[in-house]
Amino acid sequence: DCQPVSPDWISGMASHFSEKNDFVLGYGGFFRGKGLLNRYIRYDCITIAMQYLGMAIRGLPYMGVGRNLAYKKSVFFRNKGFSSHNYVISGDDDLFVNANASGRNTAVEYNHPSHTRSVPASGFRQWLRQKRRHLTTAKHYKPAHKILLMAEPSSRIIFYLTFAVLLSRLFLWQAFTAIFLLRMILQLAALAIASRRLNEKGLIAISLIFDIFSP
Repeated sequence: DCQPVSPDWISGMASHFSEKNDFVLGYGGFFRGKGLLNRYIRYDCITIAMQYLGMAIRGLPYMGVGRNLAYKKSVFFRNKGFSSHNYVISGDDDLFVNANASGRNTAVEYNHPSHTRSVPASGFRQWLRQKRRHLTTAKHYKPAHKILLMAEPSSRIIFYLTFAVLLSRLFLWQAFTAIFLLRMILQLAALAIASRRLNEKGLIAISLIFDIFSP
């Protein structure tokens, strides 16, 4: 259900393989369409990519998406392929990365010619089924990765709830409003940089609403 965006896709991904690198993580986005659901699906996709590509660049690869992922055949057979994850409904390729990728053997390819695009869900129920299926994979991650992934949305919930309570009581509201605006500016700047690198458009403004409800 996906396709490369250019004829240079495979050469871009393969260029990162070396004696050291066994895994190459790429970006698999969704086709742009009309409607709020399409924008949310693409927002969800890019924020997940910011996490797994960013952590891989920092030396902590924990997942890859099957829509754009490469690894050496020798590594696949040496680790008995998907045999340790063949009981899961989906995400065997994702879990193969989680179990075998490391900061020493993983590279990232995020240039535009090496992206892929998929057809997004056409309705909310279809997307919800897909999301539920994808979330069944995360519980099989390494414990340290699960803690890291839970920390980010948890911190957002705490931030917004704390801000709402303090603002309602007008407790140092000037200072906390300044902190809120600073976080928003940094967040938009980070998303703008990622959107340019991953060629995602039309998500910056609406992300302010999505950021609140996504956790």
